[in-house]
Parts: sequence; C-alpha cells; structure tokens
Amino acid sequence: MITPTPTNKGLIKMIIVIVVALLILSYFGFNLRSLADSPTTQENFHYAINFIVDIWNNYLKTPVMYLWNDIFIKLIWTPALNVLQNQSAEARSVFFPIRS
Repeated sequence: MITPTPTNKGLIKMIIVIVVALLILSYFGFNLRSLADSPTTQENFHYAINFIVDIWNNYLKTPVMYLWNDIFIKLIWTPALNVLQNQSAEARSVFFPIRS
C-alpha cells in the first residue's frame, strides 16, 4: 500500500533557509541594515513600487475588478450564499419546528 507523503513542509523549510542565508551573509560581513538604508536601495524600491502601482492602475485594475464583481460575486458568490442560507433555513425548520 502506498502512503501519501505530506506536502506541507514548505513553511518550516523556508524559515530554515532564510535563517541559514542570514547566517551566511553575516559570516561574510554583509550588513543588511546599511544595505536597506542606502539611498540607492531606497530609490530602487520606490521605483519598483511605483512601477507595480502603475501597472495595476493602468492595465490590471479594470479587468480584475470586472472578473471579481461581475463574474465571481454575481455568478459564484451570491448564488452559493443563497443556497447556504436556504439550507440553513431548512435545517432550522427541521430541527426547530414552528409550533402554533
């Protein structure tokens, strides 16, 4: 019989890799604080953030919001919520019948 292997080992492995990478960087004398505080790094991060925001606002926002509001919410979320509310009401009527 083949037993399935668990696939949820990624988080611990990633934490260990990050800790080992930080130890290696420390061993070779890299100071992450000075690297993060340098003006060049700050400018690069600001450029990357502005680039991502521009891509979102100019190209991705309209189709993603259409998919979210008009496809997911209207066609999937609202019908599923209605089904669950109807099942909940039916279950309440079965378990707690209304007595007159």
